[in-house]
Amino acid sequence: MSPRLDNLSCPVHAGLAWAALVASALLLGACGGTESVRPSEPAARAVREPAPAEQPKSEPSRRDQRRVQEAAEAAAAAGDVVAPIPEEVAAAHERAVAAMAGENWIEAVLELEELVAVHTEYPGPYVNLAIIYMHDGRDAEARAALDKALAIDPAHAAANNQLGMLLRREGAFADAEAAYRRSIATNPEYALAHYNLGVLLDLYLRRPEEALECYELYQSMLAEPNQTVGRWIVDLRRRLGMTENATRVARETGG
Repeated sequence: MSPRLDNLSCPVHAGLAWAALVASALLLGACGGTESVRPSEPAARAVREPAPAEQPKSEPSRRDQRRVQEAAEAAAAAGDVVAPIPEEVAAAHERAVAAMAGENWIEAVLELEELVAVHTEYPGPYVNLAIIYMHDGRDAEARAALDKALAIDPAHAAANNQLGMLLRREGAFADAEAAYRRSIATNPEYALAHYNLGVLLDLYLRRPEEALECYELYQSMLAEPNQTVGRWIVDLRRRLGMTENATRVARETGG
């Protein structure tokens, strides 16, 4: 069996890019999310640090734009009034996103900490802070930031995904699984949560059938197949005795 890779190679670059959102993400999301490192096979049971994320995209995806629009339309249909985000809040958030994109972590943290000190009603900035804290090894502060985000919105997809990563690092695998599943329940199209859940099920909980399903769902959400995940899919199918279509699967998944 070939050794697993420590870093996930994605269609565009090594390490999955953060799905960056604009000002509306203050209500619905965060600057982005990160992925779990998939450890090499000999160290499969070791809890590793997440891989450093590559530079996030500066524009929201069409899917994110659609979610924002659908949320606004749903609120309007229910008779609710969606308060506009103050211009200074949106500007501060955009500066923080730009700083994160440029890996200016100190500037990003200062911007976000100042933002949440004044405006405590938006979950997104807390999730962004948690992402930076986790990459800096400040897990206790990351957990505090995620707790605040989830107090605002318990079903927040990005917050639950990050919480799952943090819990997995702590060895709380069952709680990590629950967090990932909450993320997916909120946004079934959130590819990162499917990927992270797949890694957890595959290497830590040893539930290959469910891991395979997660990897396949993740792969189906990408614009182009991820060759590394494609190889994992083929390997899992062979281990599970699903060999009759291995060649076709390898071709379709990029393995």
